[in-house]
Amino acid sequence: MSVTYFFFHALRRGLAATALLAAAGAALAGDGHNHGDEAPVATGTASPRIQAHSDLFELVGIVDKGQMAVYLDRFATNEPILNAKIEYESGTNKGVATPQADGTYLIKFDALAKPGELPFSFTVTAGADTDLLAADLDLKDPHDHHDEAGRTWLHWLGYALAAAATIALAVFLTRKYRTTRLARANG
Repeated sequence: MSVTYFFFHALRRGLAATALLAAAGAALAGDGHNHGDEAPVATGTASPRIQAHSDLFELVGIVDKGQMAVYLDRFATNEPILNAKIEYESGTNKGVATPQADGTYLIKFDALAKPGELPFSFTVTAGADTDLLAADLDLKDPHDHHDEAGRTWLHWLGYALAAAATIALAVFLTRKYRTTRLARANG
């Protein structure tokens, strides 16, 4: 038995192992394909938010269409605070939030409509209580989508290229084995 005989059989075993591993790869589920008892994940785009709290107050701001609706409540009881004065400062933008009929406060300025990160400081005065709250608002670009799940085709392309390279190597080595065997037989 020659070296090429052992090489040829090792190649066949390698191809069989590659085929088994390729078939087993389909069993590895990606995101959202685990068939478990997990709660469904909410879909859709959430509006940018800012949150800040102290021992007295909790403030949540939701940005939509270039303006921020601010919700203010007592931190200990979660009781909404009406008729408070909320002064804000963000970079060069300063002002007082406008109270709305629904109990929220409204902040408007141009930078809220542009992507970027805005540092905010709020001075909240409600009755005899005054406090300073600070937080950063991260406004994402609505056209900036990074969906890693959409790139699974790149993984499959890599698998297909690896399989094609393995098959090409097998064909090349099989032809070489046959020509070597024929050359020896013809002497």
